[in-house]
Amino acid sequence: MTASSSTQTGASGQAAADSVRALISLTEDLARIFEEENLALANDRPDDLAPLQGEKARLAAAYAQSIRAVAADRAGVASVEASLLSRLRDATEGFEARAARQKTLLERAAPSTGKAAAAS
Repeated sequence: MTASSSTQTGASGQAAADSVRALISLTEDLARIFEEENLALANDRPDDLAPLQGEKARLAAAYAQSIRAVAADRAGVASVEASLLSRLRDATEGFEARAARQKTLLERAAPSTGKAAAAS
């Protein structure tokens, strides 16, 4: 391996690690938004959701872009430290759990919303 190819591999590996770190951060930020929304839904405060939507949309767009960047560099991501990939898995599992909880909360809220609308 030449010094040049070693430098390129190191730079590529660092770029992949940076992409994974960015994805972890975005995943955690989105999970926090979902947690706030879930708290509002669980406490029957749907009006508390509106102020979160701008930030949620911004994070969702950045998250989608970050996912594409990581997916485009599978070889680089495969060379990232196992501990970093473990953090990504943990963040993803936390996010997915909050999303599943939100789905349940929204499904429970939908019938009561329909009844309230029918009663008015």
